[in-house]
Amino acid sequence: MIAMRFRSVGWVAAVAVAALGCYIVTQRVAGERAQLTKVERAILYARRDIRRLETEIDTRSRLPQLERWNQEVLALSAPTASQFVGGEVQLASLNRPAPLPVDPALAPPPSAVRQVAFAAAPVARPTTPIVAAAATVAEPRPVLRQATYLKPAGERMSSPIQPASLRDGDFAAELARLAAAESRKERQ
Repeated sequence: MIAMRFRSVGWVAAVAVAALGCYIVTQRVAGERAQLTKVERAILYARRDIRRLETEIDTRSRLPQLERWNQEVLALSAPTASQFVGGEVQLASLNRPAPLPVDPALAPPPSAVRQVAFAAAPVARPTTPIVAAAATVAEPRPVLRQATYLKPAGERMSSPIQPASLRDGDFAAELARLAAAESRKERQ
């Protein structure tokens, strides 16, 4: 009878050891798979780097051919200091299309044309082949200015937030009331 009880305990222990062994095997398999995935990813990155380096080597090995094409066809050169703009205003002024040459017989007299000037100092625009045919005219240089409002000493500031209802009937009446109040303040 005692042997029967020990036999069931033995079976439970054998099943527990087998389950533990299976669990350990699956964990090792999962670890090996993770390492294999890392190695495959490293191989893909290495292949991508190899492709990039091969492309760079091919390009650099063809530099004499590229230079010959540049001299014969492309005529590319490094930018010079005069090709860089001085600021945002000068960059925005480059967006204007170049004026077309006008026949002097058809053009109005200079006294009939008035222009609004942004600044007193004229700046000459660079000439292009189209503009070179026409007379070069100095254009005024736009100037950015900042305006500041100072409240007079005796004046009281009104609240910037004023209540207004948004219902259709009351909205127009509220606007009329606010406009009347502002006109009264201006008259005083």
